[in-house]
This record gives sequence, C-alpha cells and structure tokens, in this order.
Amino acid sequence: MRRWLLLWIAIPVAMMLVATSCSRKTVGRVNDKAISQAEYYKVLERMAVPLTQGENPVRDPATGRLVREQAGYLALRMLIDRQIILDMAEKEKVMPTEEEINKELERQKKLPNFNERLKTLGYTQDDLKEDIKVELAAFKLITKGITVSDDEVKRAYQQNIQQFTIPAQVQVALILVDNRKKLEQVQAQIKKGVDFLVLATQYRPPDMPASANVTSVSLPENSDMFRQFPYLWQTLQKTPVGSITPPQPIKLQSAPGKVVNGWIIFKVLDKKDRQVRPLDEVKEDLRRLLMQAKSKRNLGRELVQMRAQAKVSFEIPRFNRRWQEDMKQLQQQLQEAQAPPSVPAVPAPSAGSSTP
Repeated sequence: MRRWLLLWIAIPVAMMLVATSCSRKTVGRVNDKAISQAEYYKVLERMAVPLTQGENPVRDPATGRLVREQAGYLALRMLIDRQIILDMAEKEKVMPTEEEINKELERQKKLPNFNERLKTLGYTQDDLKEDIKVELAAFKLITKGITVSDDEVKRAYQQNIQQFTIPAQVQVALILVDNRKKLEQVQAQIKKGVDFLVLATQYRPPDMPASANVTSVSLPENSDMFRQFPYLWQTLQKTPVGSITPPQPIKLQSAPGKVVNGWIIFKVLDKKDRQVRPLDEVKEDLRRLLMQAKSKRNLGRELVQMRAQAKVSFEIPRFNRRWQEDMKQLQQQLQEAQAPPSVPAVPAPSAGSSTP
C-alpha cells in the first residue's frame, strides 16, 4: 500500500501554495535583511528534488541518472492524490473515523524513537494525523470486506518467526589503522591511558563522515562486516562490556582493486542479545499485511484513472500547462492499456498484479 503512496507523502506538506498575504511575512533574516515567505515558497516551487519509489531513487533507464522533479509540482501532485483517496473513501463509506485515527496515532507512539522521527520530519502530531488519515483511507479501500482471523495471524507469525527476530548487536567505538607503525602508536597511547574514544576520533574508517558519532556504532550480528570477517563477531562476543579487544587483522580496500593489511581495535560499549518480537507487539501490522495479501483490488491503478479524470486547476500557470501535458500522456497510456491486442498474446495478469 505504501509503495506508491510514499512518493507523495514524503514531500513535506510545507510546500503548499502560498496565499497572497505571504509576501508580507518573513521566514528568516540574513545580516538584518529579511527573507520573505513569498520568496521562500517561490524557491520551493522550482527546487528540483530526486524522485523516489519507496526508499529507492528513480533513475533514467537510458542514462542511469537520477530523475528529478520540481518540488512545488510534486507537492501539488501529492495533495491531489491525497484528496482523491479521501474522496474515494468517503464515496465508499470507509472514511477513517477520528477514533480510528487517534488509535493508530497511539499505536505509532509506542514505536521506538517516535519523537525523534517526528522532529526529523519536521512534523507535529496533527501533521502525522493527516498522513494517518490518508493511509488508513487507502488501507480500508484496499481491504474493504476482507477479514483475517486471530488463528490466521498466529499461524503466519509462527511460519515467519525469523522476520520478527531482532538480531543480537554490539555497540562499539573502533579504531582502524592501515599499517603497523600506526598500530604501534595506538597501542602505546592506549597503554599510557589515553581515552579510547579520543583515539577513535583520530583513527577512524576512511569512508566514515567527520560528523559521524564514533562513540556509538551499533553493529548487528548479521552485518556485512561480520559476514565477511566472522572472527570479529566471535571476538566481540568474548569481550566484556567496557573492555578493549586485542588488534584484529583485517583486509582493507585502500583504492579500487587495491587491498592492504590493516588492524581494527574495538572498545565494547554495550551488548544486546537476540530477541524475538512477541506476537502481541506485531499482531496488528501482521493482520494488515495478511488483509492486503488477500485483496485483489489494484488501488494504484484506480488512482491513476481517477487522476486522469479529475478536474484540476492551479494558480500557477506553468503548473497548469504541465498538468495538462501529463494528463494527455496519461490518457493515451490508459487507452493503449485498454486496447485489445492485435495478435494472440500470453494470458493477461490477474487483477491487482500490475503496478500503476
């Protein structure tokens, strides 16, 4: 459900069209000179941002380059799709109630780092409730008339227990050196009592950003590092919290095609055992996944069709022209998709199997 929806939801709602009064408001100052809200929104309207599908960037198949679009136009597309979904939910009498929205909000509040994620997105809880309303509306449209029993949920949980298993992990600070001279220097400083965390900021992996927090690197047991060097995980498992490991030999890629011998030293800051998330914790998410799996409805395709039929107008002329061009192309694609094949073809996929 989220794959096609995230493309629009991920664009901040703050990019909505500005009212005429905005020209009299300011959003910041530089050397006592005001930055007007109108100027701010004008930049947002034109700003090119990369398109994404889920968490993956969309690339031009011919050139491999990232596909970019104007942020203002994407924001309007997002708002149009959101409204279409809400209109469909209202028409089919599955509009989420305030009680359902608040219940989902409370459920999300229990997720790890809830407040931190809100801050990262720049969201208030009211902003999140608007997103929840749209997501619930889409979910209720897709799963209208579908139920999943507690026994089905329990059986799916038991059959897929690995997906609900949180791997063991160790939190470390680390020092990485690529030659023996540096290693001897590090060992001498550790022996003198120099703080390991201070040394970790000086001897850090070459691809780690300078702003990265080297005092809190969390490494799960299934990480690429331990797949490649399983003895490192075994060493860390034997090392008590607060202790420093002996230097561990490791192969380092210093340049494309060039590998050198290096050493890595860890200080173990914390450990967490492997955990299995209990059924009660994942029951609701699992029930929703099973309901969607039962659904034959292709809401993405319906959304495309509704978008093509919608009466849309913008206050920005260039966006009107762009919308008309896009809808003309979309109508043509829909007509071609509905046209019967001119020659015998393989059986068409069943309803709900196509991607809009």
